[in-house]
Amino acid sequence: MIHEATNRTCDSHWWGFAAMPEGMEQPYNGDENPLTLVCQFCLGEGIVYVFADLDYFFGDTDADGGHLGEWEQRFYRVLYTPTQEDLHEHAIRYADGTSAVPEAQAPDAPAMRGEESYILHPPTVWQDELSQNYPGYDVLLQLDESEEIGLRFYDCGTLFFLIKPEDLEARRFDDVRCVLYSY
Repeated sequence: MIHEATNRTCDSHWWGFAAMPEGMEQPYNGDENPLTLVCQFCLGEGIVYVFADLDYFFGDTDADGGHLGEWEQRFYRVLYTPTQEDLHEHAIRYADGTSAVPEAQAPDAPAMRGEESYILHPPTVWQDELSQNYPGYDVLLQLDESEEIGLRFYDCGTLFFLIKPEDLEARRFDDVRCVLYSY
């Protein structure tokens, strides 16, 4: 993989490359594989970045990735920077120069396709299981599978990133939980 950085401004988007300030690095899964940027979104004066090891769910059956239930933190990261200035896009490409991640999409792209992926929104599925298994946590991000980009979470699965409301308010993202549910 080739890792390059170019100057960028803040914009919220699904997929694509992360635009991060100097000193903030692309997270890896511990096996020298970069985590996929699920989304980045502006939050007040700062930016939240959500990454996950999704290679398996994009069709790479040899990849060591997530599983049903709660994921180990090496398979995901949620990072935050309090600034939106001096950003550098961290492009992850294969040796032949092609992008190693899905193309960036506008924040409302899933809704425009009739899909239900949300940022900072109440869950649309698994509400009872989430509240029972993770009391005191709210949904930071819900990611449903997408035929358009080739993302499958087993059988009608949904990936949730959960956070305590007080942590979100304080902009602390070190106790975010990542959980995969499937029918």
